[in-house]
Amino acid sequence: MVLISKGISFQAGRHVLIGFTVERYENWHPADITSAMKKLGVNFIELNRRVFAELPAVLPQLKGMHTAFHLPIVDDDGWDFSCIAYQAQIDETIAILNRHHRDMGLQHIISHPSEAKFASKPIDSSEEMLFAALSRLQIPVFFENIANYSPQEFRAFYERAKASLGDRCAGMCYDAAHFQVSGYDPVEQFHAFRDIIRCAHLSDCRGDEDAHLPFGAGGDLPLGQLLQAMQKSGYSGPITLEIRPPSSGELRAYIRSYMTLLRQLDPARYHQARLRLVLLRPLLSYLSR
Repeated sequence: MVLISKGISFQAGRHVLIGFTVERYENWHPADITSAMKKLGVNFIELNRRVFAELPAVLPQLKGMHTAFHLPIVDDDGWDFSCIAYQAQIDETIAILNRHHRDMGLQHIISHPSEAKFASKPIDSSEEMLFAALSRLQIPVFFENIANYSPQEFRAFYERAKASLGDRCAGMCYDAAHFQVSGYDPVEQFHAFRDIIRCAHLSDCRGDEDAHLPFGAGGDLPLGQLLQAMQKSGYSGPITLEIRPPSSGELRAYIRSYMTLLRQLDPARYHQARLRLVLLRPLLSYLSR
């Protein structure tokens, strides 16, 4: 089985891929959300398994987009790729991703380490099963740091994954909020893991709650310091804004978060997006009612 890529090449001068997690939200279909994002100039989105039922309507909107796919996690889905009793669901997910990865514009897959042992009810799981399932995917896999792992535990897990999967383990998905809510300085951890970071999840958080807040909503993440560190390091990998506005009335905060990243990391596209926002102002005013 051949990988469609051995990872993403982040070249100087390339526009940063900045986007959002997309799934059904209130009365908004994922296809409509994707269409609206394209009008704003968003060039990247992250999908998950909940889009599968609506894939026929979503696929036409993905033309020209870069995408990532987040595999199921125990907290949201009740299972992950390490859960022994969910082999049928794992097989189905792998089959769909391998069949549609080109249509979906998939650049990479994101996986957590096994979190079954942290579930409220015991779930039989196996790290070997996780690695065996991931080895069947035709897309590079990035592993995300989780709040239940210390930096040392995550580094050890990543080394085991690399030893098992080889090039299919293509790097780390750095989640700043997961470090912050666990009591670790996310800027220090960005530097500590910079050698393997290939994509990032950003959102604000409060205390020990991974609240997925938009920026400027009273969270604790040291965003300015983090963006400076990313910029100075030459980071230009994909960034997913994992923010969940409590209602459509928070749409402007959603967009402000996107514009904050563009202004710091991709100034040329920031100015283009500002012009697009002027044209889209009547629609945004209507949606924010």
